[in-house]
Amino acid sequence: MQPVRMFCWHFMAYPHLPDDFDEKNESGWVTVPNKLWDGEKSRGLYQEYLGQLAYADELGFDGMVLNEHHQNIYGLMPSPNLLASALTQITKNGKIVVLGNLPPLYLNPLRVAEEYAMIDNMSNGRLIAGFAVGGGPEAFNYNVPSPQGRRRLWEVIDLIVKSWTDDGPFSHEGPCYPMRYVNIWPKPLQQPHPDVWVPGSRSIESMAEVAKRGYCYFLSSRSHGGGTRMAAKEFAGVMKDHGKTYTPFKMGVLLSVYVSETDEQARAESQEGIFYFPRNCLKGHLRKEGRSMTFGPGVPSQSLNSWEAFLDSSRAAAGGDLLGDAKDWADLESKNSIMVGSPETVRKKLWEFVEDAKVGNLLIQFQFGNMKDELARKSMKLFAEEVMPAMRRDSAELFAKDFPMLDEMEAANEPA
Repeated sequence: MQPVRMFCWHFMAYPHLPDDFDEKNESGWVTVPNKLWDGEKSRGLYQEYLGQLAYADELGFDGMVLNEHHQNIYGLMPSPNLLASALTQITKNGKIVVLGNLPPLYLNPLRVAEEYAMIDNMSNGRLIAGFAVGGGPEAFNYNVPSPQGRRRLWEVIDLIVKSWTDDGPFSHEGPCYPMRYVNIWPKPLQQPHPDVWVPGSRSIESMAEVAKRGYCYFLSSRSHGGGTRMAAKEFAGVMKDHGKTYTPFKMGVLLSVYVSETDEQARAESQEGIFYFPRNCLKGHLRKEGRSMTFGPGVPSQSLNSWEAFLDSSRAAAGGDLLGDAKDWADLESKNSIMVGSPETVRKKLWEFVEDAKVGNLLIQFQFGNMKDELARKSMKLFAEEVMPAMRRDSAELFAKDFPMLDEMEAANEPA
């Protein structure tokens, strides 16, 4: 039985902000002054971050995760495909997950199809291809209105997958991307095509589009608990409505972890990096203070029903803090977003989450803000050696009991 899959997600935050950044700047997104980039201090930064992902592969993680953001200090990956191509040469086993490219921002989506096909060949068939419309800030960065991006997204995904599976040349008469010749070279190595993952924020419309195509749904949220369990149940219901069967591997979530020998040591070692991250990197995004370009009417794009549901939930939680508002460890604990502690503490928290939510793809952040390389690697090593084995053993038993169809799917060589 397939156990829970654990991936190492790196956001590649900018770690060299001045101490007074929060005081003097309205946001870490879109309008953050790029004069704050220090080229000398940042020399070798990408190599350090790629080295941590390569180390995750050595430790036995199921894969490494990258994503795309523009004009911000939260994630220095405007082109994750460049970094994915580097990973093809320094890793051997784990999946390379790009979650994801933002093709609605591009003039011609076939460029994404071609680059993903190259990465799949360069990695010997290890690519997981992610696609997203982009968050609110991306609408401003590239001047692509969110409703326009939403219309483009599913046409792009269908066109790219068809370009991988169908022989060309063929024409595409889509409303957003009419193409006279679709004939990509090379084609991906994986057949019929690499797995496709699509993130969403509990939008029923997004869940439905993912479900009817049989793709993996990634819950784009940094706070977990009952909401994650409800999202999994909602997605399972949507899949059923489209004649599909939910399994834990049809859904993924982002979690954040720091592990050390004891709870006290874990907090002491990680405190600077962990609080740097929400205070600075989430300002203007998941923090009430600052100028936000993340949420508003039509930003990100969503239907009227989804926008009304968002407003209702916001009213219900009026006055509630966001993750970026965390001032102390108690605030972080209340969000159930960042698990910090000894191997046993982290294992217990992680197991309670998996047992409750029944989600099979855990995308785990180990590096935070300005955290030192040796601390991130230490946490990853302790997790791999003292948390991961028990998680794999116990989750295999749980999934065998709760999802008996997985054995049949595995025997038939069907994707779970």
